[in-house]
Formats: sequence, C-alpha cells, structure tokens
Amino acid sequence: MLCALTLLTVELAGCGGARHELASGNAGTGKYDPPPVTTHVAKAVAQACDVSSPTIDRIKHAGVLVWAIGVSPPFSFRLPNGDWAGIEAQNAAELATVLGVDFDITTYEYDVLPETLTTGQADIIGANLFVTDERKKLIDFSTPYFKVGQLFYVLKSSPYQTIDDLNQRGVRFVYGFGTAQRLLGKKYLPKATIDSELLGDKFLLYDALVSHKADATMTDAHAMGALFKRYSNPPLATIGLHGRVTGTKATPEDVIDPFDVAFGLPKGDPGWRHCVNTWVQDMLDSGRMTKRLDYWLPQLAR
Repeated sequence: MLCALTLLTVELAGCGGARHELASGNAGTGKYDPPPVTTHVAKAVAQACDVSSPTIDRIKHAGVLVWAIGVSPPFSFRLPNGDWAGIEAQNAAELATVLGVDFDITTYEYDVLPETLTTGQADIIGANLFVTDERKKLIDFSTPYFKVGQLFYVLKSSPYQTIDDLNQRGVRFVYGFGTAQRLLGKKYLPKATIDSELLGDKFLLYDALVSHKADATMTDAHAMGALFKRYSNPPLATIGLHGRVTGTKATPEDVIDPFDVAFGLPKGDPGWRHCVNTWVQDMLDSGRMTKRLDYWLPQLAR
C-alpha cells in the first residue's frame, strides 16, 4: 500500500548542494539500525536530476518514484509490518529524496523484472540485479555499484567436492527462477539436469537440497558465512573454481564469474540514465554505498 504523499521541501545548503526532506514510502528499518539515508543532495546530483526526460517528467508529475524490486535478502526483504527493508529499500528512499517525490516499492519475480520497464510499470529496478547480455537486450543499466561472485552450494555431507563432480549425468542443479544463475548452470554443468524453482522470499533454495530434490544450487559468494549460520542443520558446503571452499569466506580465486550489480533503467532515456549514474557515482565516491553494504550484508544471518 502506497503511503500518503508527502509534500517535500528543499532547503538550500550553500554551493555544496541542497538538503531535502526525507521521502515517504513503503520502507522501514524495523529492528535494524543501518546508516541513515542522507537528505543532503550533492550539487552535481541535483543538477543532473533537475532536467526534463520522459521518465523524470513522469515521476515528478505523479509525485512518486515506482521502484521494482525482487526479494533478495539482505538487498531487499519484508519486515513483519509489510514494509520493505535492506539495501535497495534505502536506495529507493534516497533516490526519491533526490527527486523530491514519494516512492512505492513493488515486488516481482526476477524473470519479469525487465518487463516492468518495457511496459512502463516501473521507473527503475533495484533488486541486486546482475548485468547480463540477455537483460541488455531489453533494458539499460546504470553504473554498477557492486560486484557479486557466485558459488555452488551443496549439503556438507554430499559427495561433491569439485565442479567436475557436479557436472555429471544424474546430478540435479536448481536455480532461482528468472535469476542469472541459470546461465552459469548451463556453462559449468552442461551434463547435469538443470531446473528452476521460485525463490519467493528465500535467498537460497536450501529446502530443495534438504528434501533431495536437488544436489546443488547457486547463490552469491558474499553470503557464504551468513548462510552457513542460518542453515546449519544439516550444514552446507560451497564449491568454487578450485573445489570446496574452506572457512567462511571465499577468496577471489574461488569465486565463479562475478557479475556487476546495477540499477535497471528503461531504454531510450539518456536524461534519466545520467541522473541515476550521477547519483550512483556520488554514493560510491562518498562511501555511502560501501557503508550501506557493510551494514546490511551481515544481516543475512539473522
């Protein structure tokens, strides 16, 4: 449910930028205490976003930034009251603050996320979205703000030690429906049976492993330690490029095919893309994005 629209005021903050009132929307923090969303808008960002473009004009006319999201804790997940929390929820609040509008976060399965832009249902996708050639055919991407490597996840008690062990007839690999892990399954496990399941509100298809519907699945390498804590009975193991990964953190040599993570944008709107790219670069240069990631990524274990 979209929160009531809040009229936002702008307070000048000298030549260094402006201070905006924090945007209202369907996001919160619940029991979490992340670094707050900034209300200071850098001058370069304000100038880049104070232009006319099809998307910017539509957003400002409606007074709402429509943000498409996919459930991918801790990037995006629901609080008990139904509000959204996580990295992308804070990103949505910050960009709406830049634009001086409210925001509405709407969830979709990953396979239909690009269509939200091509059909005009959303203005931006912020969903731990991997940049892939397949998606580039439908949508544009912002400057990447994170890089995510992958690992295969298996039960620790399973006999699989290497990717070669998984790439055998009779081995069943499952990926989250609509996610980019499908491409890696086909690349590394051409002999295995490859299938998909809806992720829903899950980050890992752990139940498929426990129920023996699948022998292996795949998700982000950075989540390894947190997933080991969350799913410990029975325990998990990970397989990277050089076999089973020891410890609770993968090395760069272990990680499989890192993807750039960026915001999805509609094609044919360079003004909107420049606005978002300038904002992303400011988040990276200021360290805000790093602090946001550093806070939220460990929360996966909760």
